[in-house]
Amino acid sequence: MPEPGHRSPYRPAIDMAAPGIPDGSTPWSPSSVLLTDSYPEGPRKVVVVNGEVDYETAPVMSAVLRNALRDSAEGVDVDLSAVRFWDCAALNALLRLRREALAHGKTVIVRSPSRTARRVLDLTGTARLFRPSAIPSPRP
Repeated sequence: MPEPGHRSPYRPAIDMAAPGIPDGSTPWSPSSVLLTDSYPEGPRKVVVVNGEVDYETAPVMSAVLRNALRDSAEGVDVDLSAVRFWDCAALNALLRLRREALAHGKTVIVRSPSRTARRVLDLTGTARLFRPSAIPSPRP
């Protein structure tokens, strides 16, 4: 776990006040900007990730994704269109989810990755692992 107040040097700082606190009297952590939503879509579960995913917020995203995987019959579609920051911790969480999904005969598909998420997926050569064409065919 990172030290309190530590921020990745690669993530741009956001200078904002805490929501609901006037005059910005309480410091606001940019890592707290992670929202997720999920909904069923047929036998799959769709999880929408919105915000910044790094080593501080990846565990939260991971927990949401694992719950969605558990509650789905076929797997999880992860909508990354609203992701503003995506680092290796986020990618590792997604790769762990994929490994768990495959172990249970399920799949993980990334939908509409933001430019930021797409860049990491492309640079690491992992984008192909999360496409519908990467789904293994069922065994007889």
